[in-house]
Amino acid sequence: MVVTVTAELAEGMASFMIDQGAPGLMTEDDGEWLRLTAHFAGAPPLAALESFAAEICAIFPGAPPPRIETHPVPESDWAENWKQHFPPIAVGERLFVHPPWIDAVPSNRAGVVIDPGMAFGTGQHASTRGCLILLERALDSRPGAIVADIGTGSGILAIAAAKLGASEVWATDIDPTACRIAADNIRSNDVEAVVHVRASLEDFPSRVDVIVANLLGGLLIELAPVMRERLRPRGVVIGAGLRTDEEASVDAAWRAAGFVPVQRYEEDGWVTLMSRRA
Repeated sequence: MVVTVTAELAEGMASFMIDQGAPGLMTEDDGEWLRLTAHFAGAPPLAALESFAAEICAIFPGAPPPRIETHPVPESDWAENWKQHFPPIAVGERLFVHPPWIDAVPSNRAGVVIDPGMAFGTGQHASTRGCLILLERALDSRPGAIVADIGTGSGILAIAAAKLGASEVWATDIDPTACRIAADNIRSNDVEAVVHVRASLEDFPSRVDVIVANLLGGLLIELAPVMRERLRPRGVVIGAGLRTDEEASVDAAWRAAGFVPVQRYEEDGWVTLMSRRA
């Protein structure tokens, strides 16, 4: 099944496809549209997906409706074709993100094992890579930092923070399924002593050194005051999930909340920002 969708609808459609039984998703970005490809072992949930697409379009009335296509795949090819969508990737200077069926990790990199079958965040999307790259830079100058991961998804950013030297990492997501999957990935990476998954921000420490939030532009604006209050003085926030045309509004909201821009990363039309609490 292939769903072609605009950026503001992509995360909701992806989550619904996974909830419907897709063991994994491949995301392709052509700058205007995202193509979400999912393999289903049985009949694809076409009617349910069309109904959900109508519901989500009502929430975003200006967005073009998703285009939904189905293509049969020979059963003998299904498992290996699915795995080919999730190759291991080296990110930044120190990270190597790989699925469980890949064992070899370069000696100069820290392996981050992510099961791509369950939740958003496999390292294949530019916004995730941007977060990983800027998170690595932030932690290089803050050894032993306490990190908060808001909207953890698969847990990839929280796990990476632990592998990069954070002393404590606190992760949350509004989706209980994502929290459960993140916890599974955390155990697979043997970092459960460092990374703690909680139901809400209220269960986090009162102040942290680094916040990473791979969300959407509107949420990054909405959460700006909350993130500032949660950061220690000169702590940094890393935000992603915004397109280039959203950057100015997010940057303005962060400045108004008391943040000073530090760095930005752009790839395939997606921007990741890092700012410091003044």
